[in-house]
Amino acid sequence: MENTQTTTTHNASPASRVDQKDGQATVSETDEPPIPRFQHSQSLQMSASSCTDTSSNNASNGAHTISILRLQELLQTSSTEGLTKAAAEARLAEHGENAIGGDEGISILRLLFTQIANALTLVLIAALGLSFGVQDWVEGGVIAGVITVNTVIGFVQEYKAEKTMDALRQLSSPTAIVIRDGHPVVISSKQVVPGDVVQIKAGDVIPADVRLFVVSNLEVSEQLLTGESVPVVKSIETLKEDDLPLGDRVNVCYSSTVVTQGRGSGIVFATGMSSQIGRIATAMSNKGSDDNHMHESLGFRIKEKIIIASGVRGGTPLQQKLTKLAYVLFACAVLLAIVVFAVAKFKVTEEVAIYAIAVAVGIVPESLIVVLTLTMSLGTRRMAKQHVIVRKMDALENLGGVTDICSDKTGTLTLGKMSVRKVYIAGSSKEDFHLSTQTGSNALEPVGSVHFGHDGGQAVDVKAIPEGLAQAIRVASLCNVATIQKNDEGKWVSTGDPTEVALQVFATKLGMGRTSLTPDEDEATTVIDDSISDKKTARSTLGDDADDTFRFHIQHEFPFSSETKKMSTIYYDRETPGQSVCLTKGAVERILESATSYIPAPMSDPHTAAPLTSELRRSILVKAEELASQGLRVIGLAQRFLKPKDAASMSREQAEQEFTFLGLVGIFDPPRPETLGAVRACKAAGIVVHMLTGDHLTTAKAIAESVEIVTKDAPASAVMTATQFDQMTDAEIDALPTLPLVIARCAPETKVRMIKAGRRRQLHMAMTGDGVNDSPALKLAPVGIAMGLNGSDVAKDASDLVLTDDNFDSIRAAVAEGRRLFLNIQRFCLHLLSTNVALVVLLVAGLGFKDHDGSSVFPLSPLAVLWVNMITGTPPSLGLGLEKAPKDLMHKPPHSVRDGVFTWSLIIDTFLYGIGIGTTCLMSFVIVMYAGVQEGDLATRCNRGFSEQCTLVARARSTVFATLITEFMLYAWVLKSFDRSLFSLEPGVPSYKLLWENQVLFWSVIIACASSVLPIYVPVLNEKVFYQHAIGWEWGIIAAMTITFVLWCDVWKIVRKPLYRKMLAKPQNAIVVDEEESEKVMV
Repeated sequence: MENTQTTTTHNASPASRVDQKDGQATVSETDEPPIPRFQHSQSLQMSASSCTDTSSNNASNGAHTISILRLQELLQTSSTEGLTKAAAEARLAEHGENAIGGDEGISILRLLFTQIANALTLVLIAALGLSFGVQDWVEGGVIAGVITVNTVIGFVQEYKAEKTMDALRQLSSPTAIVIRDGHPVVISSKQVVPGDVVQIKAGDVIPADVRLFVVSNLEVSEQLLTGESVPVVKSIETLKEDDLPLGDRVNVCYSSTVVTQGRGSGIVFATGMSSQIGRIATAMSNKGSDDNHMHESLGFRIKEKIIIASGVRGGTPLQQKLTKLAYVLFACAVLLAIVVFAVAKFKVTEEVAIYAIAVAVGIVPESLIVVLTLTMSLGTRRMAKQHVIVRKMDALENLGGVTDICSDKTGTLTLGKMSVRKVYIAGSSKEDFHLSTQTGSNALEPVGSVHFGHDGGQAVDVKAIPEGLAQAIRVASLCNVATIQKNDEGKWVSTGDPTEVALQVFATKLGMGRTSLTPDEDEATTVIDDSISDKKTARSTLGDDADDTFRFHIQHEFPFSSETKKMSTIYYDRETPGQSVCLTKGAVERILESATSYIPAPMSDPHTAAPLTSELRRSILVKAEELASQGLRVIGLAQRFLKPKDAASMSREQAEQEFTFLGLVGIFDPPRPETLGAVRACKAAGIVVHMLTGDHLTTAKAIAESVEIVTKDAPASAVMTATQFDQMTDAEIDALPTLPLVIARCAPETKVRMIKAGRRRQLHMAMTGDGVNDSPALKLAPVGIAMGLNGSDVAKDASDLVLTDDNFDSIRAAVAEGRRLFLNIQRFCLHLLSTNVALVVLLVAGLGFKDHDGSSVFPLSPLAVLWVNMITGTPPSLGLGLEKAPKDLMHKPPHSVRDGVFTWSLIIDTFLYGIGIGTTCLMSFVIVMYAGVQEGDLATRCNRGFSEQCTLVARARSTVFATLITEFMLYAWVLKSFDRSLFSLEPGVPSYKLLWENQVLFWSVIIACASSVLPIYVPVLNEKVFYQHAIGWEWGIIAAMTITFVLWCDVWKIVRKPLYRKMLAKPQNAIVVDEEESEKVMV
């Protein structure tokens, strides 16, 4: 779409008339408006009380037909002062939060149903029914208790996790800049109330329905409401027709629409369900959901609800995998129960049924989902403390596999605290000159001298600045929307882009800050007539109350565009009647493209221009390269003079041509102190760091070299401009040895191509972004990271993570945390599933132990299996989820996200460790029964209870029980390292110190081992519930089997690493040229 310009308009008086003509805002020459000035009359002062319902309704029913002055009266607000804090709080209490109804939030019933519908719980419910079916009331009661406890614990943890994620989402939710007590403040969009004065800019999501009174090149995408894909150009004129379509109400912005270009200010007249989008939501909810399913059968709807409730289609990819695993295990439990019945030749007696229960319960890791949920919830909290907000849980699973990080430079790799260091004023070979500037410790404070030449040269006299220099300073000051000021605490604060802030500080220290040259925007004129011939006439035309203090009054503003790489403004110059000046700044090459002249003698003859020759262009580019090689961000400055009448109706394309080139500004933005260490850490972790910046190529390379993104011996293809990269075909990009490490003058489209190129190389890339145009790349990237401080709402909404400090080191910390979480998830999955394998081995092998009646005697009762899985299994697994990252974690390459958590190595480990536990437990049972002090006798009906003849079987079960728990607990310590012995977990550090570090895991192991004596020695509990008996000499067998298992673990750790290296070796990643555009790579 062609860039069109809407007049920067502020509080237009009723006498003015703005007409829309060919997309341009013009003012009739016969009805010239004076400079509008807001009159702080008593009737318009903000009252402490909230606006009445009647006033609010009147405003919202036809805001586009109400003048700004009338709207202020209705809503009892002020366009300059906004609301008071007390009034805003009162209105929030009256009108409620600015939120759209219909958001279910956290559904308690849904969470509860999810816990019960879990496949792992269904196994227990089946076991419960079977127990009651054979009238085993004790066992059934215990299983019912376990189901209740497991459901409650799962529900509580899931609820806490949902609350945590909801709180974290609030931190990254859309915000709004509102005027409160005369000062701009940033608040959550939910806190916006009717009467608030909001400021909006490109990339913002409109927080509420707003009546505009300031627009500057403002365009808003209203596709959400109208379906129209072309953004709507906004104006401020009061419209007359009440029943205009939404798309034609050009002086109003609607909630949830997106600012695509420009900026503006307006008064909120409707929030929440009273807004236009809220009314639509109300109409949809009233209509009901029947229409949505009118073409769907009842069976289909029931099926969909069951699938969603079961968790197969909800949650993160890992949660879906674990849910599917749970259903596979459920099927295995049924299959094993059938095997038990088959061994009994399908003569299903009470004992056979109980044995089937034991086997079914043994294969199910009841606490797996609960531990996963809690671990990931705690992980999001840890990341929040490290300035990373997780918006999508998928990111937690993907972070550990990141192979490449594509980062912005300004404010991420660098401090974002820019200051002007060098200035070059163009001229002929002997007339051009340089300036150097000094700054204080605070880059925002406008102090420090400016010298001609080097720092030791003559200082610039602020009271007698040469016109040739003043022209360049005015461009820096007026082609700029940033502000600097002291706050109530006496500290210097700023708003706006860091580059513009640096230029504003530079201009202010020379006495030419924006506030000294032009009035506040709310008092700026919109159009000046070309017929004004002298200052007296100008004063008459501009209004008797116009402030002659200010020389310049804004007419147009063309905001910075990622396409044009520059920004332009047009001002009427009072000191030169009949003349307007167009000022522009931006990328040097783009400014030179639009420049046709320069000033040969800026010091002696600043008003005489000459053609800009090719030789001079090359000379200026060489100067820019010199500045850029010093790590400075180089900005070009230019101006042109216009007639006010022509300026009033100019498009961007018409304005941005035939400039007079003035000079260059070199801005220094030092790298963050922690960036170098973070880049080195990423390299050590096998992660490639790319810098994608809008800066000049030489500047980008200098900064990249200073933080070691690029080394001196890097190939030529490691550093290139976006133009060079974009001109390459996919085949040429794929033929590069590596993707570029630095891309300068980067555009949003370049980021998208970079992600696609990474996909073809099977790279798992993280991409940072802050602008509205970055959202496609953020969505396409496996891990999209938005900037929290300077990022747009659209970028945040498209991202997976939000950095609250815009710091590259936070990305490094997030990747490290992602790796830690991935490793810990593998740990507790291995811990729980290995135990289930052990139980299956033990119980299936137990089918061979036949009593006098030919019934199989189980080595462990069903309740003992539940005790192992639930009581002693859950806390250690949770402790494993809290394990700190090993010291060498960021010295290993990224894991494969395609393999996910359940790698072949984990699957093999699960079976081998599980078989080891199951075999040693089975051996302990055999030794007690057949190699002990008594003759082996399996007696009869020992599966139903305890009797004197079952004493030996009961002692053997106690031995198995204690062996299983002891090995299970020590196994949790074994898994602190996948490769090193339990007795040497870390070189040079005693293992007991490392075991003590994780207090949750340590005490879980100790308490669980100690609790194993309860079902063995507590009367009634041992014989009536667990069918066990007190033991003595058997503790020697328990110790021997436990030592055997630990030694087996050490032997396997020695063997596994070289074995896996041979078995699971993968070929080098090939480039997939014809890869389809797919969704994000998931675990």
